[in-house]
Amino acid sequence: MKWTERIVILTIFAALLGGGAWIYLTMQANHEAKLAAVKRGEYQIRPPTPEAEVDTENWRRYYPTTVPMTIGGVTVEASVAASLPDRIKGLSETPFLPDQVVKLFAFEASGEHGIWMKDMNYSLDIIWVAEQGEIVHIEEDISPDTYPTSFSSPVPAWYVIEANAGFVAKNGIVLGDEVVVVLPN
Repeated sequence: MKWTERIVILTIFAALLGGGAWIYLTMQANHEAKLAAVKRGEYQIRPPTPEAEVDTENWRRYYPTTVPMTIGGVTVEASVAASLPDRIKGLSETPFLPDQVVKLFAFEASGEHGIWMKDMNYSLDIIWVAEQGEIVHIEEDISPDTYPTSFSSPVPAWYVIEANAGFVAKNGIVLGDEVVVVLPN
């Protein structure tokens, strides 16, 4: 390699290095200017964007497919989570649950089936049901603030039902009540 080629390469390298240093120093100065403005109380923080109003009349948008079921004689519509991805997601990130709708988790085996409140926006009553349809455990008014705590039944259950907080008390649901799912023909 000739001396002139080396000089050209070194000049390009120096230009790139100098350009990178200039960009870094400019960004650093802007950052320091913003910090100084915050300290002086001159920096305005944008107010939070108002949340979109939830259309509770159009609940089928969130729960398009339901099946009728009774819980202790109370008739409701059940949005069924039969697949593993549906059971993992559950009611997470849904804006509301209508009073006449519950989420039914249909597991394919009897077990503890822990439930948590990850990404939930409202409190729930949680009901564990044996394979024969008998309610074996109930947890009431579980807040989203309880995450990452997991709730499970001390008695093996085949199904889990999530309903709005207050559903159990309002409808007098107790251990031993029967749950009946009406499956379409």
